[in-house]
Amino acid sequence: MKKMIFIIPIIFLLTGCYNYREINELAIVSGVSIRKVDDEIELTTEVINPKKEQDASSGEEPEFIIYTSRAKSVQEAIRKMIKESPRKMYGAHIEILVIDEGIAREYLMDILDFFARDPEIRSEFKVLVGKSDDILKITTPLEKISSENILNSLENNNKYLGFANVVTYHELISNVLNPNIELVLPVLNMKGNVNLGEDKENISNTSVKATSIIDGMAIFRNNKLMGYLTEEESLTYNILRDSAKNFFIRTSGHDNEYIVHEIIRLSSKMEFDKNKNEMKITLTGNSAISEVNEKIDLENLEEVSKLEKKLNQELKKMVERSILSIQKKYNSDIFGFGDVIYKSYPKYFQKIKDEFKHDGFQNMKVNVSVKIKGQEKGSLNRGVRK
Repeated sequence: MKKMIFIIPIIFLLTGCYNYREINELAIVSGVSIRKVDDEIELTTEVINPKKEQDASSGEEPEFIIYTSRAKSVQEAIRKMIKESPRKMYGAHIEILVIDEGIAREYLMDILDFFARDPEIRSEFKVLVGKSDDILKITTPLEKISSENILNSLENNNKYLGFANVVTYHELISNVLNPNIELVLPVLNMKGNVNLGEDKENISNTSVKATSIIDGMAIFRNNKLMGYLTEEESLTYNILRDSAKNFFIRTSGHDNEYIVHEIIRLSSKMEFDKNKNEMKITLTGNSAISEVNEKIDLENLEEVSKLEKKLNQELKKMVERSILSIQKKYNSDIFGFGDVIYKSYPKYFQKIKDEFKHDGFQNMKVNVSVKIKGQEKGSLNRGVRK
């Protein structure tokens, strides 16, 4: 009996994974783009070149290889790539998914189902709307892999500019399943000539012939693409959704004078006032003066107080202007006002739900309060102008 007890654990240790496969049997996919061509799905995959990974001195070998195929469904298109690739596509390491405008306008839900259903694909890859075809083909000088270049550009844009949001597939699905929040996705575009961009010489010149760029954000309504936000509207969205932690605001003075403020540690809070039927938005945070182009004494507390007041007024105007613009143009509740009402007054929201969805967001009154405190002045207490 003791021998049997000893043997049983050993049997479990000796068993392997049921879906185990050798790495040299797989094509590691790092990026995917999807578009609609006539009545078919065109799928493009960026595959890491295994020769380059194993041998850095492999000469003219490209860092990645592009495969493209068409079929009636995503699954069929992936399988058809075996005609060109000697290896099966493996999606566990996908970093980005680029969805074409045509897909985003009409067929988004059909595409999302495949990635949610495939157990091999992890849900942390980033999703973007693509304005140009063949973006994944572009070679990049600072990053070896095109998808890595796009991912780093997206994250840095969000971190330092606030003009784009970063959306994982998991977050996208969560928003799709929440009827009180509309979708917003970052936009990927191309600058230059794609034919020159996919050439090896694109990374050997000091000035690239083509490159991928993060080009703002796409706004949806009922999970369908409606249009694109301006930089100011994009920044406002990220501010209200607590996605913009660091960005710049410029306040103007007389005769083209100006001061640039860096906003840091920003926090946004939204509350619904049922009695007034308005959304109260409170922005708090700190700022640092990063550039001074006017005559001012930063040691004078009154002057600093005026700057702080002017900064708060400028940010308040920008947020109010952007909200009003989005209400008029799109009537899409991307800020999640409906979700705020639902969480605070669920029964009340159920009564006004249909009205809010139809035109309630357009008529929603918004009260914005900004309380940004100036804390840092840089290494100079005065401006360089006399």
